[in-house]
Amino acid sequence: MRVKCTRIIDPQSDETIATHPAIHVGGVYPVLEMMTGPDYWMIRVLDDSGNDPGSFWDPAMFETVDAHLPSSWTLVLENGRMRLAHALWQRPNFWNDYFDNDPRALADFRAAKHELLDGTDR
Repeated sequence: MRVKCTRIIDPQSDETIATHPAIHVGGVYPVLEMMTGPDYWMIRVLDDSGNDPGSFWDPAMFETVDAHLPSSWTLVLENGRMRLAHALWQRPNFWNDYFDNDPRALADFRAAKHELLDGTDR
C-alpha cells in the first residue's frame, strides 16, 4: 500500500503546518502498518528521514495511491485496538524486541520491509 501526503498535521499540536523534516506534501510513502484504538488512528510510513522503522502519522494527511495489501499482512483485534501489518510483526512484544535490538525482531523487520518495498507479493 502506498499513500500520498496531501497536508501535514503536526504530531504535537494537531495543527496543519507547511513543512516538516520527515515528510512533505506530494510525497508518496509506503505504508508499513495501520493501528487504531478507541481514541486514535495512525499509519506507519517510511518517511523522508529514511530511518527505520518509519514514523506514525494521522491518516487524514494522506490519500491512497496504491491500495494493494500484501497477502502476508494480518489483522489483529485485541483490547479494543486493531493492528494491520505484516504477520511477522504481529507476535507479542515484537516492537519491544525490535527496539531492544533483538536479532530475530530485527531480521523479521528487514524481511517484511524488503517484501513490501520489493513488491514480491504482487
